[in-house]
Amino acid sequence: MSEPSKTIDAAFESARHPAQPAPGQRGRLRVGPAEAVTAGSCTIVEDGRLSIGVYRIEGRFHAIRNTCPHQGAPLCKGRLMSTHAPGAVGEYKPDLEGRVQRCPWHGWEFDIPSGKGLYDNRSRVKTYRCVVDEEGILWVEL
Repeated sequence: MSEPSKTIDAAFESARHPAQPAPGQRGRLRVGPAEAVTAGSCTIVEDGRLSIGVYRIEGRFHAIRNTCPHQGAPLCKGRLMSTHAPGAVGEYKPDLEGRVQRCPWHGWEFDIPSGKGLYDNRSRVKTYRCVVDEEGILWVEL
């Protein structure tokens, strides 16, 4: 197996087993009623200095920084999609259905739950923990 194939395989393996984001240390950002965040879409929230995309994937809430690490594009304004796992030439294996955010500028792909870039083994976008309070309001911990 070639070195690029090993690197991409490792990136997908990391995406398939995401770690829970660490608890926030700088407060919280209000998203709104949890039921307003629907599967298959992104809700962007901002606090003036920070922009975050919030998603509902398989019944759970996830949040990522709305900045592509490549050249600073508004990442969450790209397409929410699936991708293809690494495979042999001509082999297409759909994977990570509905949980991949594609950068609108250059097409870089990120797994939303893990923040993992799917093009190498080191890249990632910042993820944030989401919590729903007793009144049904969704918050992102910063």
